[in-house]
Amino acid sequence: MIKMNIIEKIIQNKKRSIARKKSQKSLKEIRKEAEDIISTKTEKYRFQQKLKENNNTKIITEFKVASPSQGDISNLKIKDIIPIYEKSPADMISIITEETYFKGDLNNLKLANNYTNKALLRKDFIIDEYMIYEAAKNNANCVLLISGLTPNIEECANISKDLGMDSIIECHKQKDLESIIDYNPPIIGINNRNLENLEVNLETTKKLGKYVPNYLISESGVKSPDDTKKLKEYGADAILIGTSILEKNNKEKIKEHIEKIHNAVK
Repeated sequence: MIKMNIIEKIIQNKKRSIARKKSQKSLKEIRKEAEDIISTKTEKYRFQQKLKENNNTKIITEFKVASPSQGDISNLKIKDIIPIYEKSPADMISIITEETYFKGDLNNLKLANNYTNKALLRKDFIIDEYMIYEAAKNNANCVLLISGLTPNIEECANISKDLGMDSIIECHKQKDLESIIDYNPPIIGINNRNLENLEVNLETTKKLGKYVPNYLISESGVKSPDDTKKLKEYGADAILIGTSILEKNNKEKIKEHIEKIHNAVK
């Protein structure tokens, strides 16, 4: 229950942050800014396009500084990591923007675009459409929406679509899946980490993956090439990997680890 309070505190922080931002810039204003940026983009729905390219299991690398379960993970910056990801076999890149417990920054999305042409995911606890427009404004190609946490999740997915962005609908339990399956999302993420106690079990992907009708992304807990092989066998179309890459905290070791992970699912 103590660990569950972390999620509750994150949501409380988000509500305060969004209220403050809205007092400085209205929803109407940020929507207009996002729509102006999106109108200039020629490439849309880039996550889906990448997933469609071939039958290989895709690798999504992640940039994060810390997490509630691990504490501080890496002292490397966006300018250090993203060029490595750009040159690596990674297919897409996730940027965590939650400020308090993950030490993220929305500006990292914009910065990442200076170092890569790969599709970028805004990974955060999205609880308001305002955050979707923020993602678009800062050049995200996809947003993470969490079943059970993101209010009006289908509407949020539709807003993302209207902005030319994909959305990953994240689930951890069967009831999460059941609540969104009628909407038939193109991309569903199975989080192997239980948000209530932060424990990880890769078998969650195996258990729930058979109910996913379209593209399946497996998230959290991947430590080794053997883990990626296992998740591929469980039907994952893409695997999101963060901590095990970043904790290497050394550019050469990071390159080597990504190569090993990629080779395991080729």
